[in-house]
Amino acid sequence: MRKLMKSLRLLILKVRLRWHGVQYGKKVRGNHIVINNHGTIRLARNVAIMSWPEGMSCTSGLHTHLPDAIIEIGERTKMNGTHIHAREKVIIGDWCLMGPGTIIIDNDSHPPVLDRSERRGPPASAPVIIGENVWIGMRSLITKGVTIGDNAIVAAHSVVTRDVPANTLVGGNPARVIRQLEQ
Repeated sequence: MRKLMKSLRLLILKVRLRWHGVQYGKKVRGNHIVINNHGTIRLARNVAIMSWPEGMSCTSGLHTHLPDAIIEIGERTKMNGTHIHAREKVIIGDWCLMGPGTIIIDNDSHPPVLDRSERRGPPASAPVIIGENVWIGMRSLITKGVTIGDNAIVAAHSVVTRDVPANTLVGGNPARVIRQLEQ
């Protein structure tokens, strides 16, 4: 019975991905995912996108907001309760891990101006690039224009507003380098 339920959840996931025009490789895994696709979403092989079934606080979501927007997720990347918002581009490398409540967003959501009508205009956006083998801790925020180098670790509850060098541990609000990682 358990195997049948697992197969049914996987079938539902694949139907939802196809319905929303998401391109995916072999062995995609996951459960409830929120998808708003107005652009292009590509998932490589063996991608796992999980949501906590109890409540909506850690549901995973993939959101492209414009026709030219792109989300690409590399092989063997695992997301757990992570939301990705793209008006331009979010690229995630292979073998990445993302903790519950993580948000990756390539735009400001709205222009930071006083005028009410201008505030409803298009926000500034810049691509977010995440390298290979990156670990992003629980409830972290990755903002527009950030590049995270290969093998980096972002500590839980961090707000990343600047580039993160490869092989480093960063944390805090705003995130700062804590130390270099060694082999």
